[in-house]
Amino acid sequence: MRNIKRYLRHYECHETPEHMEETIAECRMIVRNSIASVHSRSGFMEFLSEVFRMNGVIILGGQISTLIVVCLIIRTVNDYPKLIPMFIPFFILAALPILFRAEIYRMGEIELATRNSCAQLLLARLIIIGAADIVCFTLLLAVEVFLFHTGQGLINLILYVFVPYMLCVTIILRLIRIGRHGFTSCIGMAIIVSVLWGIMASLIPNLYTASAIGVWMICFIVFGLFFSYEIKNLISIVKEGTAYGFVS
Repeated sequence: MRNIKRYLRHYECHETPEHMEETIAECRMIVRNSIASVHSRSGFMEFLSEVFRMNGVIILGGQISTLIVVCLIIRTVNDYPKLIPMFIPFFILAALPILFRAEIYRMGEIELATRNSCAQLLLARLIIIGAADIVCFTLLLAVEVFLFHTGQGLINLILYVFVPYMLCVTIILRLIRIGRHGFTSCIGMAIIVSVLWGIMASLIPNLYTASAIGVWMICFIVFGLFFSYEIKNLISIVKEGTAYGFVS
């Protein structure tokens, strides 16, 4: 890859009229053949498999690395269940470079030229990231319950994980959907959400007692509705094939 980048950086382009005419003729022939022949379009599951082969290892590696760091931190913190919501946005931060690869490497035009829309690519990456997060959150809950013996109920721990997760993802999807905020804005938002959960843990410790489970359930329902709304919008835009976020 480095050799290719070096070659492209130092390559000197010389236009040759004969070669240009040959290229134009080849393109015309390809277009005629594509019109005459019938090609079966790949389904979304096949596209999802292709995205997984391209990004799956990076996504899973980032989430597992984040899980290890979080487990090492909570092992040294007293009364750490209160800080679980503060750690959850770290998993979102680990996934943002994958969601914004085109923006980071300034390759948005190439993505736009593909047969699959930005919305399809975003949805596929979100599915893979979500699956990786479910695996990591399950491992995190298992570590807390069986190894660290927190004394917290399992329902409480699940809510501590998924309420901040849905809040953070909903905000980031909203930022992407309006198309006015990019990679740095989403990073800043995830950090702000993490800091706010940490402040709440210090200022409102009663929020993390067993008696406050009703408040967490209400938050879970409310944020779940907003999260479902954003996902529904994304899926509908994928079906319509219209612009979404990155190109709107």
